[in-house]
Amino acid sequence: MATSTGLGAPSATIIPGESQALINWTPPGQSINGIEIEESVDSGTTWSLVTKLPPTSTHIRVQNLLDGKNYWFRVRWIWPDNSLGIPSPTLVAVPINIPSAPTGLVATASETEVALSWDQTSSPTVIGYDIEQSTDGGNTWQVIKANTGSNSSGYLVDGLTPGTTYTYRIKALAFGGGESEYSDSTEAKIATSTLGGFGLHFAIENSKVILIWDTPSDLPDVVSYDINASSDGGNVWAKVATVPGGTNTTAVPYVIGGATYQVIATSTAGQTSASAIELVQTNAISAPTTSSQGNVATIGDAFANGYTSTATNTSSQSNSKTSNTVAVTKKGTSPLLFIIAGLLIIGGVAWAASSQRNRKAYGKRGKSRKRPTAKRKPTRKPVKRP
Repeated sequence: MATSTGLGAPSATIIPGESQALINWTPPGQSINGIEIEESVDSGTTWSLVTKLPPTSTHIRVQNLLDGKNYWFRVRWIWPDNSLGIPSPTLVAVPINIPSAPTGLVATASETEVALSWDQTSSPTVIGYDIEQSTDGGNTWQVIKANTGSNSSGYLVDGLTPGTTYTYRIKALAFGGGESEYSDSTEAKIATSTLGGFGLHFAIENSKVILIWDTPSDLPDVVSYDINASSDGGNVWAKVATVPGGTNTTAVPYVIGGATYQVIATSTAGQTSASAIELVQTNAISAPTTSSQGNVATIGDAFANGYTSTATNTSSQSNSKTSNTVAVTKKGTSPLLFIIAGLLIIGGVAWAASSQRNRKAYGKRGKSRKRPTAKRKPTRKPVKRP
């Protein structure tokens, strides 16, 4: 808010708002015939009339302004003879953009981390998000990030305590100081499960999660690996795949927002060993493509579309992860493959036969043979008769 005064001029203030500015002034101490409001968009170089108001007016709300743009205003008395008085000092206003509250906030927990994701905003004016956290169900809040500095729809919170339930809410920040209302809150509980005995690692390739794990040193005769996933930080797990022992990698469709994964190894004697728990945050992945392969999944339908994971592992018992080859294949073979293979074979046979004919016709080196030239009969000379 800015206040300006001038000799014989109105004393006015201005308050910017969303796409508007509120101008207030103190009533004059003498009789006037009206009030004139002027506006400039070039730092006061040129002025245009906004409106004329009755002499009893004390404020005006100028609307339909562009958020983030500078506007200059001034107020002038209209004296009883309809002449204009001295204008008030220039008032500057920058309307504030107030974005919509974020929606779709989801929290995915791991051992000591929570991945937050929310719907991507379509507003080009959002410059970041304020993120708040609560450990008492939302009674008190703590700002853990005052401004993310980006309109990206995801944030990773780390350094959390196992066994604790955290509540989160966010609000959008826009240029000019505008702030949205808070989003709906969401909770995430950090599981208290013990850490695994062998390493688990991941990579994201083409909208799929590639899991790679070390061979457990306490189970030298592993017969199978169960891959479990959780969307609540490890409180509830679901088995999404099983691979045989000797295979140390698999590909799974990624879960929107992210999920936690753990691999359970089983020996021939029925003993088990659990891997470390890995949080895979996927909100940063580009929008998935819609195809028959079904790259995007939820925990419940991750392998419901008939996919198997195949892998070749060349790692030794020393937990080396060198040269892991991963592939995801659809069950069953398309008849189109057989048709293409048949056409290739037929084409190859035809090409070979054609080559053989050409050799016979043109010689082994591909050069054309010379055709024999037909001998012409000698022309008889005319015989002179006596």
